[in-house]
Amino acid sequence: AEKRRLGRFELAHQGTIFLDEISEVSPAVQVKLLRVLQERQFERVGGEDVVAVDVRVIAATNKDLEQLVREGRFRQDLLFRLNIVPIVLPPLRLRDGDIEELVPYFLRKLEGRTGKKISEVEADVYRILRAYSWPGNVRELENVVEQAMVFAESEQLRVADLPDNLVRKVQDREGTVERSGGELRIRPYSAPLPELLDRVEKELIQQAFDRAGGVKTECARLLGVKPSALYYKLDKYGIG
Repeated sequence: AEKRRLGRFELAHQGTIFLDEISEVSPAVQVKLLRVLQERQFERVGGEDVVAVDVRVIAATNKDLEQLVREGRFRQDLLFRLNIVPIVLPPLRLRDGDIEELVPYFLRKLEGRTGKKISEVEADVYRILRAYSWPGNVRELENVVEQAMVFAESEQLRVADLPDNLVRKVQDREGTVERSGGELRIRPYSAPLPELLDRVEKELIQQAFDRAGGVKTECARLLGVKPSALYYKLDKYGIG
């Protein structure tokens, strides 16, 4: 007889299952997931038997689930079930000290895929990586490291190996807006006025977004603007 394949929850019985990007789950799957969490059981696809499971569920997202609930895109009862022990992990831009540990890890991890062995990292590489805002967080960092490894011509990772667009963004930011003791300093005449104003606005919104822990409604409150106006700006500047 053909061996029956076990589903993810059955395989995780008496263990832990990790659900990444939980905010992207469809409404139909949200209903099924809610039943598993509430009743600790489910029916197999195409079957009638009820299967009991004992599973610890860890879910992750980079979205504001409370906002998605208000928009009708995520079930509130499912959020209640998942939000038992919330752990807020700050974005990479707020823990840039981790970069010097993550880069060597990715260099080792990607050796087989890239066919490159890199044992050293130029100091300016870390300076640029720490100055970047990392909208894609750790996944974006891994992608950047992989791109740099592909173009590296020696066993040392250099600034010249980094993606040009990333280096330009950092240089543009450093050339117009600086942080000093928690204050913003603007270099006058470093860019046309409309561009300079956009960069200052982006920096202020980024700071408020970080302070609010990524919660958009709190970010809007800190900035004194309507949430709808903030959402437009977040989309415009690629924040969050």
